[in-house]
Amino acid sequence: MSFTSELLKTVSFQGLSSTPARLIAAGASLVIWALSVFLLVELSFRFEAAGIADQVGLVSASIILVHYSLSGRFLLADIATWMALRTPVGVLYRNDRKILDRAREVILRLARQHSLASFLPYSNINPAVARADAFEVFKQQEAGTLQSWLDDSQNLNTAAYLVFQIALVEQALAAGDYPRPEF
Repeated sequence: MSFTSELLKTVSFQGLSSTPARLIAAGASLVIWALSVFLLVELSFRFEAAGIADQVGLVSASIILVHYSLSGRFLLADIATWMALRTPVGVLYRNDRKILDRAREVILRLARQHSLASFLPYSNINPAVARADAFEVFKQQEAGTLQSWLDDSQNLNTAAYLVFQIALVEQALAAGDYPRPEF
């Protein structure tokens, strides 16, 4: 099994946003939403002052109804989704989702190639390979439910930690630091 530096970056979730980055993104997103609401309210006051609020409301309602009739989707929900995907939180979420999905794919690929339980002898070199939660990963792989089990982010983290620990042992073995354990 070759554990490249790219694989190690993947299972260590390198590039995942930090808590401060998420907080900053959340704050920026709230500001964007607040400004959007403020602009819509200001626009409605201007329409009211111009005496065209009723006409604008009728046209807006008509557009919403036509859009719903043609697409089966609510226009305001589509606009909110579009905005949410473009706010800082949405961008961070999509980036984090890509990183987690990539790690999930790598773990599943390794699980298809190898029985992760077969690396249990590595616990003589690195006891973290035999942590209690690693046995849950072994059990899920043996039962054939690893793919659905990895849908939960905590389970994905557990499996990624196991693969990372196995990779550390593989690197130590490749460097000749330890004799290869018996399988």
